[in-house]
Amino acid sequence: MSAHNPRKWLRRLHAWLGAALIGLFLFFATTGFALNHRAILKIPFFDKHEVTIMLPLVNPPSDPQALATQLASRFDFSPEQMQIKREASRKIEWAGQVLTQPEQWIISANQPAKALHAEYWPGNAQAEIRLSQPNLWLHLARLHMAIGTGPLWVILADTVVIGLLFLALSGLWLWGRLHGSSHRLIGLSGGGLLLALVIGGIVS
Repeated sequence: MSAHNPRKWLRRLHAWLGAALIGLFLFFATTGFALNHRAILKIPFFDKHEVTIMLPLVNPPSDPQALATQLASRFDFSPEQMQIKREASRKIEWAGQVLTQPEQWIISANQPAKALHAEYWPGNAQAEIRLSQPNLWLHLARLHMAIGTGPLWVILADTVVIGLLFLALSGLWLWGRLHGSSHRLIGLSGGGLLLALVIGGIVS
C-alpha cells in the first residue's frame, strides 16, 4: 500500500472498517427502526414480567450500602450495578394532620435481561422488592440504549458511533475526489443537512 496514494489506503480502510462493523450497524439500525415504529408495527417493546415480594430481613441493615450488598448477592447483580437513593425524613400532611414520614432507602439495579427496584424503611423487618424480566423486544431495546450493560458494551456502542463518523467523513472525501466537483459536494451535503434541520424544526 503506497503512502503516496491516500485515496487508495483510505478507500481500503473505509471498506474494511465497514465490513468489520456491519453486524453492529445492522443491530442498532434494526432496533432503532423498530423503536421508532413500535406503535405502527404493534411491537410489544415494553412488555415485561414483574413480581413483587416482601423480603424478610433477619438482621436489619445498618445503612443503604449494606442492604444493597445483600440484595446484589441474593438476586445475582454485581455491586457496581446497585444504585442507591436515600430520601430523608420529612413532614407530610395526611387526613388533615401533619405527620413525619421516616427516612426511606430506594435501591435499583439494571441488567439488559432483568431489573430490580427495592424500597426499605429503616428499622422494618422486611423490604419490598420488585423484580422485572423484559421480553425479547425490551431486552433488545435495553441493549440499544445501553441500560444495565457493562463497560465493554458501551465501548462497542461508542465504536459504532466513531465508525459511522469515520465512514461518513471518508465517504464524503472519497466522493469528492472521485467526482471532482467541490461545489456539487457542498451542495449535496449542505442540502441534506439543511433538510434534516428543517424536518427537525417542523416535528419538534
